[in-house]
Amino acid sequence: MPKFEPKQIQKEIEGGKLRPVYWIYGTEAMKSRELLKRIRAKVLGEAADSGTSVFGESILDGQECEVSDVLDAAQSLSLGGGAKFVLVKQAHFIKNPDSLSDLFSTEFLPADSGAAVTVFLSKDLDQRKKFSKALMDKAACVSCEETPEHDREAWIQYLAKRKNIALTVTEAGLLSAMDPWSLDGIERELEKMESTISASDREAVLLGGMDGKGATESFVEGFLMRDRKRALPEIRHFAGFPENALPLMGLLAWNVKMLVGTLKDREAGSRETKIGSFLQDRFSRYVRLWTLPEVVALSRSLAEIDFSTKQTPRDPLGFWTDLVLRYCR
Repeated sequence: MPKFEPKQIQKEIEGGKLRPVYWIYGTEAMKSRELLKRIRAKVLGEAADSGTSVFGESILDGQECEVSDVLDAAQSLSLGGGAKFVLVKQAHFIKNPDSLSDLFSTEFLPADSGAAVTVFLSKDLDQRKKFSKALMDKAACVSCEETPEHDREAWIQYLAKRKNIALTVTEAGLLSAMDPWSLDGIERELEKMESTISASDREAVLLGGMDGKGATESFVEGFLMRDRKRALPEIRHFAGFPENALPLMGLLAWNVKMLVGTLKDREAGSRETKIGSFLQDRFSRYVRLWTLPEVVALSRSLAEIDFSTKQTPRDPLGFWTDLVLRYCR
């Protein structure tokens, strides 16, 4: 049985189908939580809404339990009758897991069978191990690994929509450029934005409180449009404040990375660089103003500024001004 994406399993659940074993692994905790919530709700029904452990539910920790504990929980009858839901956290710590294969099956569970559904949460799946091969053959292995860069924009827009936040292009770019990047991290930033008094303060929230509302939007747009008159005056708002300059540099570097890919695609006649529709209009304007060698050189210049900001006593106003004068007209 091949690896599954969360949306494939969600579609099965929506269609009323459940499998006896799910092994959910990967670093994107939000994807794991959302999928676990859906499986649990399908198995336990209305009881799952209580938010606490209910009859028919067993929760184990792979760091503390034995394989026999998992088998007993899955194969015993529910105290309240009906369906049985077993959750094993930190499943990667389970010792000698081979006997767990007694639970595996490629079949969907019959409707209203009352059979157990066992969900294992693991940080990874080592496919070199004999157990992992058996697991992948006969259980639903669901990958919740790091979100690919080309999918980030869609996730950001989805999470923002859930909070009724309409993002600007700059805000979406700042969130896409976050490092390290995770869905939980995006959710936290959106919660900060949600709690701000006014929409005009949201950019400052993402940049840690930068003076000069709209400075980021104006600088990035002015710089990538090679407009010296627009970009140059905004430098004073961030050049002397590393806590503001570093996130801005991350945003600029992300835009440059996308611009390099877009220009390479244009030269090769390919479409390997995926930019969401939200940013398409903006990049269609940028690519007309830059050549690939210029953007590659700009990428090196940004790396130098990053080093200077973190490691040298150079005047930041000076090297940011030099960057604008060198690349803008």
